[in-house]
Amino acid sequence: MIRLPDPEGSRAFLFGTATYEADDLADLPAVANNLDDLRAALTSPLGAFAAERCTVLLDPAGSIPVYDALRHHAAAATDTLLIYFAGHGLRKLRGGLYLGLPHTQSANAAVSGFDYDLLREIVNSSSATNKIVIVDSCFSGRAIQGMSGVAQDLDIEGSCLLTATTANEQALAPPGKPYTTFTGELLHLLRHGIPDAGPLLSLGVIAEELRRSARRRELPIPEQQFRGTTQHIALTRNPAAPTTDAPPTPPVPPPPRPSVQHAYVSRALVFAGTSHATKKDLAETIRTHWSTAADRFFGHMGTEAHPTESWAELRSWLRQFNDLRTDDVEGRIVLIDRCLTNSALRPHHKLLHLLRWLDPDGPVVYRGRPITYDTLTAVCLYRYVGGGRRDAELLKELAKEHRLLDTLAGFTTLDQLRGVHRQWAEALKAWQAADTTWWPPEVRDWASDVGPGALLAALLPPEHLEEVRPRWQGGEARPPDTSTVWYDRLLQAAEGRNTLLGQLAEADWSERAQGEALAEAEKRELRRRAEELAQKQRLKQEQEERERRQAEEQRRQEQQRRAEEEERQRRLKEAQEEEQRRQREREWKAAAAAQVRPAARAMAVLRALALGLGWALLPLVLIWLSWWFSSYEFDAAQTLSVLTGVASFSAMVMLIPCAAQLGGNFRPRLRVPWSWLPAPRGTLVAGTLLLVFGLISSDTSLRSGSFKADSDLLREAGLSAFLEYVGANSYSPSGWDILVSLLLVPVLAGCVFAGLHAGRATARRWEEHTARAQQEAYPLTQSP
Repeated sequence: MIRLPDPEGSRAFLFGTATYEADDLADLPAVANNLDDLRAALTSPLGAFAAERCTVLLDPAGSIPVYDALRHHAAAATDTLLIYFAGHGLRKLRGGLYLGLPHTQSANAAVSGFDYDLLREIVNSSSATNKIVIVDSCFSGRAIQGMSGVAQDLDIEGSCLLTATTANEQALAPPGKPYTTFTGELLHLLRHGIPDAGPLLSLGVIAEELRRSARRRELPIPEQQFRGTTQHIALTRNPAAPTTDAPPTPPVPPPPRPSVQHAYVSRALVFAGTSHATKKDLAETIRTHWSTAADRFFGHMGTEAHPTESWAELRSWLRQFNDLRTDDVEGRIVLIDRCLTNSALRPHHKLLHLLRWLDPDGPVVYRGRPITYDTLTAVCLYRYVGGGRRDAELLKELAKEHRLLDTLAGFTTLDQLRGVHRQWAEALKAWQAADTTWWPPEVRDWASDVGPGALLAALLPPEHLEEVRPRWQGGEARPPDTSTVWYDRLLQAAEGRNTLLGQLAEADWSERAQGEALAEAEKRELRRRAEELAQKQRLKQEQEERERRQAEEQRRQEQQRRAEEEERQRRLKEAQEEEQRRQREREWKAAAAAQVRPAARAMAVLRALALGLGWALLPLVLIWLSWWFSSYEFDAAQTLSVLTGVASFSAMVMLIPCAAQLGGNFRPRLRVPWSWLPAPRGTLVAGTLLLVFGLISSDTSLRSGSFKADSDLLREAGLSAFLEYVGANSYSPSGWDILVSLLLVPVLAGCVFAGLHAGRATARRWEEHTARAQQEAYPLTQSP
């Protein structure tokens, strides 16, 4: 039964690589769309996985993040584990596959790629009931060999593997397409569904539709492998299924796994005194020892946990036919899971299923009897060709046994029986539903005895029917000119006299009907014309309905085309915006590089020097203006000028490196005070020290002359006499002058500290301003 995974116990891990560093591995931008849109499909309202339990990893940094994520999801999954990979696949020298990661190179793929064998081991270690692996890469078919081999050795049920290509083909990723070819087809099925596929999209149906689509479009054929009931796990609900108000079907628990001790026992199967190593050998022995084989293998099979020795040997022998290149592996899985272990089938029917798988092209035998079209025709018409009780029992078995005709249709020699069981069941149902009220009792007995066989014989190839016709029909029966109501209804139930059943009815009952009510002939003709008119009307309605559906389909395709065009335009616009953003980034980086060229740095240093000299200029002007108007000692004015120069030089020690680093970004403006004014705290400290020291040392002089070297002397004596006096007098310090000179040391240190602080604060202010301007100019650019 098809079911959805349990959302609480299921995990999905989607990873892939879109960007490769190696030159020999082209980038695959479609992989990003693969991962995002596949996750959206799996976690949509129609999907089977919860959003918080579906993880996407694009361009992993290395093998360790992939390994950790795989281990985490494999350990957490209890119901269904889904692993999907998209990217480059690289072949191993001796078979196998490496999954390409961003740092993978062809020359060292063994260490830079992710070994698929490691992924397989992690998946096999999971306790999940169902394990699904989907690989969309070149040569991904090589994963089939690894998965099947381990699954056989460990007897792991419930595994599934889908690959984009075979072991020696490359997957397609057309440039400019939003998805890779394989994943694009998969997403199309998940989004739009598959008509007539039921309410749920199972893995088996999806895999077959992918292969069918690839053949139709002449693309690489995807590979698939199923074990257990995984092909009945649905990834999503079918969007193409008719809507219903019925509640969703609750998840059905999977069947129990077979025990390891009942797996493969030996390579050869001994039966009827013969050792069988091939399927045809066993098929030939079964044909000649039918009853013995049915009783030995299927008469008593035991339980799932404790099978009988005969059944365990047969099952183990069958499981060794696991080569995808030569064996029908999927057919063998279906044979065991659906047919041989089906308790509703009888032993002989199970043995027929086994014979069909062993040798579908060989002779068909059932219950030790060869089965051909001639045999089936004779069985259906056993009353007319001299058949006996054995034919009657086989006819009943064909009617009541579980689709025995469909099993026979699996043989090459009886392939024309495909669909015959369904048609026979429908015809038999219509025949049994016929109104028999008007029929005589002997006609009703005839209908129940002859009808089923005649309906089946009419569905067999006509050439075989012609061979036995002379044996049941001595001559052609002439339709009566008139007939009774019961005869008309008998022919109506037989769908006319042209059918086989109608011919048999005429052969047996036409003479009796000839002698009855001739007046019914005209009514019969009128009824026939009415039926023809109804048939024409029905065909007309069917034609109108087909035209309506075609118009609806064209409208839907046009809407889909428009949606795809809009999506393409949107992606194109996003690509253009991204290119514009990158162009702005390149322009900004070019401008930033120009700001730090040597010439720009030299100009910035000159501007810093000019700014430092400007800071010293104003105090110097104030000092000498105050000396001119206040008339204090020339030595004190000189000392204050030196202290001002020390403070300015200390500031430039911090300011010049900042200007050299910022380059052209360091550009003070006279009209912008914050760009050239010193830090208030440092300025206040330096000004206070100069003012205090100036007040204390204003009358201090180290000269021995009798005149005071102040501005008054300059005005009285003139500049030449003043300079001669200052240079002629030697130094003769007094006690107070020495004390004031000692005070100069801490004042000098304070000026150094104030200058350093002012330069450091101004440099920090310029650095913050430059970083803020860069962030505003390009938000993603980090400040230097």
